[in-house]
Amino acid sequence: MPKSTKTMQSTAMSTRTRKSRTTPATLIASTPDHNDIAHRAYELFLSNGAMHGRDLEHWLQAESELRNRSMTAGN
Repeated sequence: MPKSTKTMQSTAMSTRTRKSRTTPATLIASTPDHNDIAHRAYELFLSNGAMHGRDLEHWLQAESELRNRSMTAGN
């Protein structure tokens, strides 16, 4: 096997190993709590005039906001 191919495989293996060690902790840290999402979604519901029928939109927005917030705090 040529040296460059062997080096590339070695680098790829070490990258995969590093990712697998950090990924679970990153996922846990960036996953907002159900109650936090519900609270933020309710705040969005109220701030948008308490109009019914947009619950999924509010939920997804709240989840996104909280996930982004926790990811920025972790860095």
